[in-house]
Amino acid sequence: MVFRPNDLTRRTALASAMAMVAGAMTGCQPAPQSRLDLWDNRTGPHLRGVVIPQRRVYPHLDGPDFLGSGAVGVPVTDEALARLADRGANLVILSHPGIYREDPPYEPDLAIEDALNDIIRRCELAGLFVVIGYRTGPGRSEFTFHRDGSQTWFPPDMINDRVWSSFEAQDGWAAMWRRTALRFKDRRNLAGYLVMVEPNANQAGLDASGEALNEWDALRLAERVEGLPADWPALARRLAANIREVDVETPILLCPDGYGFAGFASLLDLHAAPGLVLNLHDYAPRAYTHQDRSRSVEFVRGSGRFVPPQAERWCLGEMGVARWAPSAARYLHERITSLEQQGANWGLFRGDTGWRVYEARENMFNTLYGAHPDAVDPQPGNRIDQLIDRGWRRNQVWPGAIRAV
Repeated sequence: MVFRPNDLTRRTALASAMAMVAGAMTGCQPAPQSRLDLWDNRTGPHLRGVVIPQRRVYPHLDGPDFLGSGAVGVPVTDEALARLADRGANLVILSHPGIYREDPPYEPDLAIEDALNDIIRRCELAGLFVVIGYRTGPGRSEFTFHRDGSQTWFPPDMINDRVWSSFEAQDGWAAMWRRTALRFKDRRNLAGYLVMVEPNANQAGLDASGEALNEWDALRLAERVEGLPADWPALARRLAANIREVDVETPILLCPDGYGFAGFASLLDLHAAPGLVLNLHDYAPRAYTHQDRSRSVEFVRGSGRFVPPQAERWCLGEMGVARWAPSAARYLHERITSLEQQGANWGLFRGDTGWRVYEARENMFNTLYGAHPDAVDPQPGNRIDQLIDRGWRRNQVWPGAIRAV
């Protein structure tokens, strides 16, 4: 069943009851009235949900079924979105391919744009807010995220990082975001724009001598990229300003360099435009959260807590743990508890898509499959998902309750 915001369902009844209880406990704090209110850490969290990553489909790599037959995969089913809403989630962060071509000429790709429009529409029907985030775009391909897989499942020439050495490609990003804002700014379930998912100029960019940066010190990075295309904070300011020319309301989420690493957050100017939100990604300790099926790394009490950044508005836009990690539920409990205490919105990587051909093979972070490493079918009601459900059921706001300017 597809949830529609005006339906009276078990989920909405539960949410209403929880809202009344929460209001009594907090002195009846006012509910968010605008999109920016959704990101107010003083009154939040207000948005809790999942990240759904998608990419362009390459039939010669993916075959006919693995990512579906459309321009964008993995397909996301209506049933998967309805399940999220029924469990209490109210947010989907769309980690989506950009709607412009990755190679010159940098022009709109209508098939990708139609796919984005479709999933935004279906999330709205399910009663879910969305953040539009672009993984890729002019001068940036999906394979920048899979550099270690080069020459194994894809050829090296599919890695495209030209955005960090080409102002022309950055012009394409500016045009892409202007078009995005013009088309989608009035969508009722739009909660924000994530201008680039996990920028990695510090790794893939070039310095003034044309050498790869591979720089992980914030101060040295700032010195080495000043005035160059590899200056991500400068590009972020430009993209935010470009969006604000056509959309003065929708919050703009900025990821730091280093794939969203908090250590680079200080380089971003979060006052460069109104309504900016710091969007961090964190999987610490990575040896624990990304361990393979050998299950050799144990949970250490306290390792799930998250240290808040120095920012007025911030969220943890990506977090997660290998579902087979020992005591994964305890780790997520610590992490979610610390975020709740800090009023921070959060997105769990990653949401189930409902596309079983894919999920049966790529389910490391799909908690719906439970803790058994060899599970190839969903295990609804498992311990990890019960913990996540308790977090999602704290949500009290849904699309339709937020005014648009």
